[in-house]
Amino acid sequence: MMKIYDKNIEEFVDELINSLRKIIGDKYVLAAVSGGVDSTVATYLTWLAVGDRVKAYIIDTGFMREGEIEKVKSLLESMGLQVNIYDASELFYNSLIGKSDAEEKRKIFRELFYETLAKLVKEENADFLVQGTIAPDWIETTGGIKTQHNVLTQIGIKPELKYGFNLIEPLANLYKDQVRMLAKYLKIPEEIRERQPFPGPGLLVRCVGEFELEKLKALKNMTVLCEDLLMKIDASQSFLAIFKKPRMTTSKEISDFIKEVKNITGIGGRGFKTFEFYERVTGIKGDSRVYSKMLGIYYKEVDLLLRAKDEIVKVFPKILKKHTRIAIMVSEPRPAGKYAIAIRAVKTSDFMTASVPYVDIKLLQNIVDEVMKDKRITQVYYDITPKPPATIEYE
Repeated sequence: MMKIYDKNIEEFVDELINSLRKIIGDKYVLAAVSGGVDSTVATYLTWLAVGDRVKAYIIDTGFMREGEIEKVKSLLESMGLQVNIYDASELFYNSLIGKSDAEEKRKIFRELFYETLAKLVKEENADFLVQGTIAPDWIETTGGIKTQHNVLTQIGIKPELKYGFNLIEPLANLYKDQVRMLAKYLKIPEEIRERQPFPGPGLLVRCVGEFELEKLKALKNMTVLCEDLLMKIDASQSFLAIFKKPRMTTSKEISDFIKEVKNITGIGGRGFKTFEFYERVTGIKGDSRVYSKMLGIYYKEVDLLLRAKDEIVKVFPKILKKHTRIAIMVSEPRPAGKYAIAIRAVKTSDFMTASVPYVDIKLLQNIVDEVMKDKRITQVYYDITPKPPATIEYE
C-alpha cells in the first residue's frame, strides 16, 4: 500500500481535505493552475474539500508552449473542474523585453504573476489563493540556488499584506514523487500525472539571456517540431533552450581541458573546436547558486564524446574553475544564423539531484535535422552536465 510520511495514502488525503475545509470555512478560493501535476493536485484537493467555491484560473503569460493552454483546460475540465483563462501575455512581454539578467527576469515575472492573481482574487471576491508549491521550490529558493516564482512566505513576503489574499500551499512539504503518488491515488489523468515538469515562468527561463520576441518565437517553433523526438529520450525531463550564437574561443585552461578529453576518449591530433556562450547560466557550488560560464566542445565523431560524457564531466570542474556546464555540439557548425539550441535531458526522482542520460546519436541527429530547418539556428548542443554542478534549467 502506498504511504506518505508513514501514513496510508487514504488517511493522508483525508487529513489534507479536512485541513483545507477548516482553513477555508465558507469562503471562496482562487486556484492558480498550470496543468502541471503540482498545481493540479493542489487545486483538485481543494475542489474535493469545498467544491465549486474554488475558481480555477490559468494565467496566459505568453510563455506556455503552443496550444498548451487549451489542452490543459480540456484535461482539467474532464476532471470536473471549471477553468478560466486570463490573457496577460502583452503585460508580461512589454515588461520583460530587453531584460537579460536571470534573477531580474524571474522577479519581474513573479511580481506580474501575483499582481494579476491579486486582481482576479478581488474580482472573484475570494479570500484565499491555492497554489502547488512543493518542497524543492522553497528549499532551492531559501538556499539561494534559484528564485522560484511561486515562493513567497518562505522568503518573508506576506501575501495578505502585499497582495490581499491568504495563501494555501497544501503540498509544500512534499517532493515530486510523493505528489505523483497522490495524483495516482486521486485518479488524475496520466497525461497530467506523468507530465514533465515545466517551470512556472515557462519558456522565459529557456530564452537564456536577453529576452526577445523573435527568440521566443524560434523556441516555440523548435519545441513543437521536436516534442515527439524529445519524448523518446529515456529521461525524467527533456527540453530545448535557446541562446545567442556562442563565440569560438580558447585559453590555457580550455586547452588543458581538451588534452584531458583526448586522454579520456583516445582521440589524437587536431579537430576539436571550443565555443564559449555569452550568457552566464545557473550552477551550484557547495550549497550556493553561481552564475558561471558554459563551454561548448565540438569534434566530428560526436559519439566518442557522448559515450565518455561521465568521465568528461568529472574532470572539467578541476580544470575549468569559471565554468559550471559543458555541452557537446551535435550539429555541424554553420556560419549563418543568430541563435544556438541546447538539448537538456536529465534523469531524477526528486529533482534535487539529476544525472544526464546517454542519447543515441541517431536520435540526436533527428532532433538536429528538425532544429536546423529554422535558418535562425546555427548550432545545436547536448548539455552533459549533471545536477550538481549545474541546475536543471539554465536560469
